[in-house]
Amino acid sequence: MGKRKTLTWKDPKSGLEWQYDSPGEMTWQAALEYADLLSLDGKSDWRLPTVSDLETLLDRGVLYYELRPIVREDVPFRDTLSYWSSTTFEDHTNNAWIVMFDGAYVLSYYKSNAYHVRCVRG
Repeated sequence: MGKRKTLTWKDPKSGLEWQYDSPGEMTWQAALEYADLLSLDGKSDWRLPTVSDLETLLDRGVLYYELRPIVREDVPFRDTLSYWSSTTFEDHTNNAWIVMFDGAYVLSYYKSNAYHVRCVRG
């Protein structure tokens, strides 16, 4: 098997371009700083996605265990990890929204917790 050379994926539905591989888990502040410094495929306008950006990857027409949406079939990085959004939880500003792709939960957690990061542009 050859090694995948793709560093990014452009979503034909949303027009957003996504970082293909997560650099791993980090706190929310570290994720913001990582995104700000990221240069990928000759582009440097990457950012941490909003919770709405992350939700574009979900298929609300197909429910997981008949309760929650799943990650869309056409998304090439289908995993079960939890990803930070840049969106702060309005009622508790020490928290930010994450999307857990194992069943597509959308929840808020402490910004000091470590979750995966996948940057976006567009």
